[in-house]
Amino acid sequence: MLPEGREVANIKGSFKELIEFTGQIIAGVTARGSNGEGYLLIENGVPAIAQYNENETELKGNDAIIFFRDQPFFEYTISHYNEPELREIITHAIQNKWLVDYKSLPDEEVAALSEEEKLERVLRQPGVIAVSSFYEGFPIISKGDGDFEHAAAIAEDLLRAGARISEDLGIGILEQIILETPQGKCILAPFGDLYLVVLTSTDANLGLIRLAIKGVQTQ
Repeated sequence: MLPEGREVANIKGSFKELIEFTGQIIAGVTARGSNGEGYLLIENGVPAIAQYNENETELKGNDAIIFFRDQPFFEYTISHYNEPELREIITHAIQNKWLVDYKSLPDEEVAALSEEEKLERVLRQPGVIAVSSFYEGFPIISKGDGDFEHAAAIAEDLLRAGARISEDLGIGILEQIILETPQGKCILAPFGDLYLVVLTSTDANLGLIRLAIKGVQTQ
């Protein structure tokens, strides 16, 4: 039985999203798929330990990482450990041959996401209600539940006002706008030649959502 550690986050998405989220921390990760469950230890975005069980088949080390890469979606619970807990996990991994040989791990073949898949990735983040790409106040691709024509028109006005303010203040080119109210949150961000407007609930984790937005901006 592995130590539970201190839970710090829950995310739903691809293995690539998990790596992006853990890029600057050491984290233990419980991964749950539709038919199985696994475990990873990731050090600053690099998997060090990996294991996955499905239908009485266990994958270990590099084989587990290759499996995780190929799956489109997992539920990940991310935890932080103290030093004794970390030593216990490493000892357990060595005994059970869960260590990842990163130098011999094949390079990942990353498939380019479609525009709709990118918006779906943002929509999957906890608390996101709707997301839409827009241009000149008109929605282009939209996902979720919302009045997208109205949202795009308002977002365009906000974007232009924000650009004027950033220029008047002399603080550089506008990169992102975040609005928070007692009823919800709104994020505006560049998206290629377009912009994104993201509408969320009040309890949405802005850190996770901004990370997802950054991921689709660089795809």
